[in-house]
Amino acid sequence: MKRYFLLLLALILLLGGGYFALEAFKIEIKAKISQVLLKHSWKKTLISGNFQQPWSSFDGNPILLLHIPKHEITQVVLKGTSGQSLAFGPSYHLESFLPFEKGTTVISTHRDTHGLFIKKLIKGDLIKLQDQYKKWHSYSVDDLFILNVRKDTIALSEYDERLLIITCYPFDTLIAGTPYRYVVSAKKYLI
Repeated sequence: MKRYFLLLLALILLLGGGYFALEAFKIEIKAKISQVLLKHSWKKTLISGNFQQPWSSFDGNPILLLHIPKHEITQVVLKGTSGQSLAFGPSYHLESFLPFEKGTTVISTHRDTHGLFIKKLIKGDLIKLQDQYKKWHSYSVDDLFILNVRKDTIALSEYDERLLIITCYPFDTLIAGTPYRYVVSAKKYLI
């Protein structure tokens, strides 16, 4: 009887621990699995030339492909910065310009899932964006800065071919919703 009780207790602890571990990693798991589905829909977008939904209940479309060779990062960028889009991948700000429109392109990402790479970027790093027409646009990181969204703004320019990647800051804080954002600024250049 004592052995049965110990086995039952071990099973309960194992299942409970598994549940809490799953809850802790659920966001990261969802981001990784969704990138597989998003990459598949991006391939279909490149073939058809029309944006393809990754699954029927999703409220957005893949709009760009982000590639950072040095850090082996390849992620699908989603159209719009709704909560659902940001939960599944980096997201393109609709008020900014697409790379072929020759203005400032702005992308936001979560610092603790698909945006983990941001804190590793340094000046001179190459960032590439692929558009739906299969054309690659290359950028070189030229500035890294922190802004306070309660006091600071970013001016978008239709004349400055630049990429801004934005995430919450500080990177390792347990508190969500701080007013600080870490911004990677990269100047467009021709290869």
